[in-house]
Amino acid sequence: MKRLVLFICLLFSGLVSAEERPPNIIFIMVDDMGRDWVSCYGADHQTPHIDRLAEQGIRYTTAWCIPICTPTRVTLLTGKYPCHHGWVQHYDVPRWGGEGLSPTRFTTFARSLRDAGYATAIGGKWQINHLGKQPEALKQHGFNEHCVWTGVEADRPETEQRYWDGLIQTNGKRSTVAYGPDTINEFLIDFMTRHRQSPFLVYYPMLLTHGPHTTAPLNRDEAPQGKQALYAGNVTYMDELVGRLVKAVDDLELTDNTLIIFTGDNGSAAAGVLDGEPYPKGKGRQADWGAHVPFVVRAPFLSEGGRVSRDLVDFTDLYPTFLELAGVEPASARKLDGKSLVPSLRGSDDPFEKRNWIYSQIGDFRMIRDWHHLVDNQGSFHDLDKDPRQEHEVSVLDKQAPHRRERLQMILDRFPADNAVAPFPEFGERHP
Repeated sequence: MKRLVLFICLLFSGLVSAEERPPNIIFIMVDDMGRDWVSCYGADHQTPHIDRLAEQGIRYTTAWCIPICTPTRVTLLTGKYPCHHGWVQHYDVPRWGGEGLSPTRFTTFARSLRDAGYATAIGGKWQINHLGKQPEALKQHGFNEHCVWTGVEADRPETEQRYWDGLIQTNGKRSTVAYGPDTINEFLIDFMTRHRQSPFLVYYPMLLTHGPHTTAPLNRDEAPQGKQALYAGNVTYMDELVGRLVKAVDDLELTDNTLIIFTGDNGSAAAGVLDGEPYPKGKGRQADWGAHVPFVVRAPFLSEGGRVSRDLVDFTDLYPTFLELAGVEPASARKLDGKSLVPSLRGSDDPFEKRNWIYSQIGDFRMIRDWHHLVDNQGSFHDLDKDPRQEHEVSVLDKQAPHRRERLQMILDRFPADNAVAPFPEFGERHP
């Protein structure tokens, strides 16, 4: 009888702890691909696995990152805008030198979650430290485990390979693998399998669809011709890898307590089609389409699926979102710029719990928008509903526009000058 009582108590305590356990967090970020290549956003190219994720979750219509690679990564990892962290333009640390992202100056969301008891892993591309010269960088930034392409290191041509015969570093050891994206995807699935009994963070900054554009396993036998066709094949295989990871979550019976976010790091590197119209490539562009990316969230413990949200999102929001879900209070010294997405994910109608503007920056170019209008620091003002390509100024006959312009300009003017402390001395030499 005592054994039966003990068993029931242990079973009950296990159920309680499972309910109280913080959710798993998976953040997937495709490289160099915007909304114009994702079919659930109106693209011609078919991405069935991402579409299915959107059907099971929430598809956000207006999410902004930074229009270029490494500033986006630093922004999401630190929860700060470029004007605050100083990384205002792309800088390839392994190739060009410098310290890169400093763990003494910045605490990433990975480190905050690891310190709170999460098992943490990164799989994909880092590029914001030189891992050959800083072998402990990923641990210092909060990752228990890693499987990454190191980035192109100066005077080491073998590091250029990331796809076929890719040079991949796994937990400190480098090896040449058959196809880099497959190795990374398999590593992350294995990590989730090993840590399914405890909360985990998976940060998945994918290698695809960044150049050099080449064949992928699905089209290697019949290689497509031309850069556009190769890029399209890379998008297809990226979607396949997303599907594999999501399926692994479901097969491990982790669906109900796992947050999955899918997004991109900047606009597309190849022009696509959106809502039946040609859409300009956005990578590096000083415009809405440079920063406007797909943003899909599946979080069954917060929201039912099949929802489309007009709530505004930018990449500083990820850090406070992860902290809230993990039950971690942000340190006041970090002064995060973002706003947690948890109220939005729950479907809150309270406007004070959500954003009413989002911000982006590349170099000395800054822009801010709400649901309809965009203002930049070069004096331009656009109605994005009527003019998504920003080809025309707002009509002088629009009676509401002056008030909206004034409001956005007032917010933009509140942003400080760029951080006087550059992320590394060589930054100014590369970007005078």
